[in-house]
Amino acid sequence: MDIKSLDKNDVVPLYVQLHRIIKEHILKGEYKEGDLLPSETAMMNTFDTTRGTVRKAISELVKEGLVYQNQGKGTFVCIRQVKYSMWNFGGFTDYLKSRNETAISKVLEHKNVTVDGKEYFKLVRARGVKKDGEVLYLTIDTSLLPLNLFPDIGRFNFATESLYNIMRDVYNIFPKHSEIMLTPIKIDDTTRDILQVDSKNSTLLKAEGKVLNEDYIEIEKVSVVYGNNIEFKIMTTII
Repeated sequence: MDIKSLDKNDVVPLYVQLHRIIKEHILKGEYKEGDLLPSETAMMNTFDTTRGTVRKAISELVKEGLVYQNQGKGTFVCIRQVKYSMWNFGGFTDYLKSRNETAISKVLEHKNVTVDGKEYFKLVRARGVKKDGEVLYLTIDTSLLPLNLFPDIGRFNFATESLYNIMRDVYNIFPKHSEIMLTPIKIDDTTRDILQVDSKNSTLLKAEGKVLNEDYIEIEKVSVVYGNNIEFKIMTTII
């Protein structure tokens, strides 16, 4: 585990820096469910900081539900109820791998289609993760893949294989950029059942657009409906 140091010259308070560092380790799976965090004294020594800074950072983690404190025993990781955060629009399998979790896919539809006179392979999947012996589906993804770029791509088993890995490894095409629009949508009964949405009047978030390669050639038309267990967060740079 890489240990980042606190920057005492940064305008960001030290306890906020420490909170972010510990949170990152938890979300990456470096601290797992039930793990005991290092003691206050150990964190003070590791990060060369004060007990007050450590306690404030831990307090923020407790508020977020990432850890809980057991008096006399220490601070423990509790992430079972933490939502999945999509920081960047990209490969679902790669995202869960970064959390040390295994992606689960259920193929709902796969066939060749014609859109605006162009041939595509259409792939619709429910995407999720196995937790506590059960599958929790997080998204329903629809991909349209140009057959001139991906001939015979329908031969692969997308219940077990990563679409983006196949793009890279088999076709030597690398997803690099995305142009995505986010909109709220009403969902049908099938989507509601798969994503375990209770209310019939629920509105979910849909990301829709296209994925481009390094030369800005469109390689995928994509639509993703996110369930209630996803927090969609966007990071950008202001210039």
